[in-house]
Amino acid sequence: MAMYVPLTGLRQAVRLVDGLTELDDPEGFAGLALPGLARLVGCDSLSFTVLGAEAGQVSVTRHPDGITSHDNVAAFAAHVHEHPLVNYFRETGDARPVMISDFLSRQSFHLLNLYGEYFRWIPVEYQIGFGLPAAGSEIIGISLNRAESDFTEDDRDLLGVIRVPLMTALERARHRQRAREGLATATSGALADLTDREMRVLRLAALGRTDRKS
Repeated sequence: MAMYVPLTGLRQAVRLVDGLTELDDPEGFAGLALPGLARLVGCDSLSFTVLGAEAGQVSVTRHPDGITSHDNVAAFAAHVHEHPLVNYFRETGDARPVMISDFLSRQSFHLLNLYGEYFRWIPVEYQIGFGLPAAGSEIIGISLNRAESDFTEDDRDLLGVIRVPLMTALERARHRQRAREGLATATSGALADLTDREMRVLRLAALGRTDRKS
C-alpha cells in the first residue's frame, strides 16, 4: 500500500534534514532532531532514549524538558521490559514507526507498571516511536507522545519518510567524530610530511566534506 505524505509535511521534513547536514557531534543529535520532529508531527513531548546492553543502562533526553531526572529514569528502567514498542523491536528488529495502540488497548496500557510509575506522570496516553542505528545490543529510539488523541496513519507515514535521513544524519555525525578523533591521535611525526593541501583535505574528510577547490 502506497504511503501518502502531504507536500507541507515533506517541506518540513526537508528543513529538518537540512538542519542536520552540518552536525559533527552525535551528542548534539537529539537537541536538533527532537524540536524539528515536534514541528513536523504535532505532539506534547518527545524522547530520545538509549537502552544499554546491561539492565539499568538507560538515558532519556526529553523535549521540551531536557534530560530526564534520575528518579524518572530509574522508574522507566525498572519497567521498560513491559514497553510494547521496545519488546517489538527486540523480537523483530523492525525499527519502523509503531504505536502503543498497535499492541495494547488504552485500558491494557493503563494496567502496566510502566504506565503507573512513569508514563502517567508525564503524561503519556498515546505514543509512536521508531528505532535508530545502535552499536551491538544497544537500542536507540525516538518516541513522540500525546495525552489527548492517538497518532494517525498519516503521522506514521511521515515519520517513516523522515526516519531514513535521520539515520543517515546520525551515522554521518558518528563518522565525523571518529575521523576527528583519529586525526587528533595521529602523531606529529606522521603529519609532518604532509603538505598544507593534504592537511586541509584530511581535516575536511574528518568533517565529512570535500575540497571543492581542487
